Formats: sequence, structure tokens, C-alpha cells
Amino acid sequence: MSVADKPKADCSGCNACAEACPKHCIEMIPDKKGFLYPKVDTAVCIDCGVCKKVCPFEEENRKLHAPLAAYAAWNKDREQYLASSSGGAAHIFSSHTIKQGGVVYGCTSEGMRIRHLRVDSLQELFKLQGSKYVQSDVRGLFGQVKADLQAGKPVLFIGTPCQVAGLKNYIKRIPEHLYLVDLICHGVPSQQMLHEHIHHILNGRFAEQLSFRKGQLFRIELTARCGTMYSSEPHKDMYYRAFLKGISYRESCYHCPFARKERVSDVTIGDFWGLQDAISLPLDVSEGISVLLPTSEKGKSLIVAANADMQIYERSVEEAVEGNTQLYCPVHNGISAWFLSMLYPCFPFDKAVRIAIVKDLILESLKNMLRLFKPVLMPIINVIRR
Repeated sequence: MSVADKPKADCSGCNACAEACPKHCIEMIPDKKGFLYPKVDTAVCIDCGVCKKVCPFEEENRKLHAPLAAYAAWNKDREQYLASSSGGAAHIFSSHTIKQGGVVYGCTSEGMRIRHLRVDSLQELFKLQGSKYVQSDVRGLFGQVKADLQAGKPVLFIGTPCQVAGLKNYIKRIPEHLYLVDLICHGVPSQQMLHEHIHHILNGRFAEQLSFRKGQLFRIELTARCGTMYSSEPHKDMYYRAFLKGISYRESCYHCPFARKERVSDVTIGDFWGLQDAISLPLDVSEGISVLLPTSEKGKSLIVAANADMQIYERSVEEAVEGNTQLYCPVHNGISAWFLSMLYPCFPFDKAVRIAIVKDLILESLKNMLRLFKPVLMPIINVIRR
């Protein structure tokens, strides 16, 4: 069975199969929802099985390791700290790698397109800052990583666990100068969903930049040279709302084999949700703190190298895991997710989301009405009570 014959729930779209194919007969094609899946040119395919050998959803191709420690950390540089998501650990690791003559591969937003980018200068690192709540396009990237490694350059690759696993299987023998960092991923919508949403809210206008988050401030913003074109809190925006509710993800996200304590990379980073005794730390935690979970000696060496630029406090692995559900189970594929999957793309994305969460919207409307009428109703209720 080739990768093209696998159920959608067993494909994360990591692109490893397409890049590893010796006959280059696999192409990643979007489905109706915009998620990329492999399509095999059977006229060229030689049934060598390489595609299956690199697929991270094949159990025999996954090597996971338990965290060796856990740390709460944040960037000492106030400006860089506020420009990053959570504590800015990724930026520190990236800066260190480039200063060693290396290159960094991470996710960037080029206008409305979200893709992985190769960065080899400190001046360009800002392109990789900030969270992007959509699946990044990594097509054509793994070959670049291999070329840099063959040239002897230190390489830092930052991505979702399935992307990191796909790259590892593609590279096969991991050299000492390849450093892998995975993000605590909750799941990914497709870029098609995002672009449909943007087209809907802008109504023909053109935006140049997209932002989902600044530090701990979750807010979707679309900007152009003329200024901010759209800005919304998550609960008022249908794309953001579907993402946070976990109903717009790729099918494989609901069965993710990487949503567990054991990790695929050298270091796992994310928000330190559930941080206990935060008052003991010399920082307002509301502005964001990174959790660092090294699973290898290379991962620990990255954290040691970051010591000069980061405030780092050791915590227990149990504390880090308990505060983040994605470190012990995938997001639940509930009725709203199933409903949205049936509705989209038969309906436009925003409309499909509204129908899928109609129960929530009705309850919110009732609560708002009660809040508005409370000043009028309370005197009447008090009279009745007497």
C-alpha cells in the first residue's frame, strides 16, 4: 500500500514522502478543505516502498524520548521578549545557531501565505517570530536542510512534531550538527480556510500582514501600509474561534501520535500553562513564559547555550505535562468538529463555522440578554421574594 492509499487520519501532510521518493512521482495536492495529501503518479512509481519508510504515522518509523527535565524560561531582552510568543525561547535558540555560522528553518508569514523559511542572518530572524495558527507549507524544504547539513552548517529546524518526525525520517542518520525543536501543537487548520476567512472579512480589500498573537495577547490582526484593516478578539472571529474550539483541524490531528509526554525532537517548546507558584518568579507571567523540555543531550546543550540570554528556572516534568493537554492526549474530535467537516466546503468557511457552533452562539446571546435586562429584572425579583 502506497502513502496515497492511506486513510486521511493517518497522514499529517509533512511532505516527507514526496521529498524522499527516488522517482519524484509524489505530489502533495490539496483536498476540498485545502489540506495537502500525497498523490502518486502510478505510471512512474516503482513500488520501492521508500514513501512508507519515511512516513511518521507508521509506528515503526517513530522514535520518541521522555523529557530529561523541564524549565520555565523567558528572554532577558525585553523588546525581543514582547515581540515573541510566550517566552521567546525559539528566538534565542535561533540567534545562537546563526552566531555559530548555522542556519535556521522556521515558520514565517509572507503576506497571507504561511510557509517555512531558511534564515541565515540575525537581521532576518524577526520573520520567524510570532505564532501562526495554520499548517505551514514545507514543500521543497527538506532537500535544502540536507544540502546545508552536507555543507557542514549547523542547522536548527523548528516545526510541529509531525514535521520534525518527517524531516528525521527523510534525513535518516541524524548528524550532530542538526538540532530539532518541536512546538507543542494543538492542531492545524488549512491555509484555504484561513484565506477564505480573510477574503470574507476584508470584502475585496487587500492586507499585507497577518498576526495571531503578540505575547499573551491573542488577537487576529490584518494590516496594510495604511494601518490596521481588521482586528478582533478570538471569540468574535470565526476562524480563531474554530481553531481554539478545536473543530477546524486536519483529520490526523485528532489521532496525533505525537500528543504525548514522549517527544520526537531534541527540545520541545511552548507556553508553560499550569505553572505553579508563579509568584516566586521575577516576572509578570501574564506576559508569557516558555516551557522547555529537553529530551537529548543536544537539547540540553541548546538550553545551556541560552543561559546568558534567558532567565531559566527548573521545574518538574509532571508540572509541565499536567498543565498542557497536548502533552498527554490529542484534541477530542467532538460533534462540532464532525459537523463542520460535513458542512465545509459545501458552505463558505465562516458560514459553516457559525452553523457548527450555533448552540454556543445561542447560549451566548441568552447570557448577554440576561446581563442587559438584569438591572430591570432584579427589582422585580426582589419584590416577588418579599
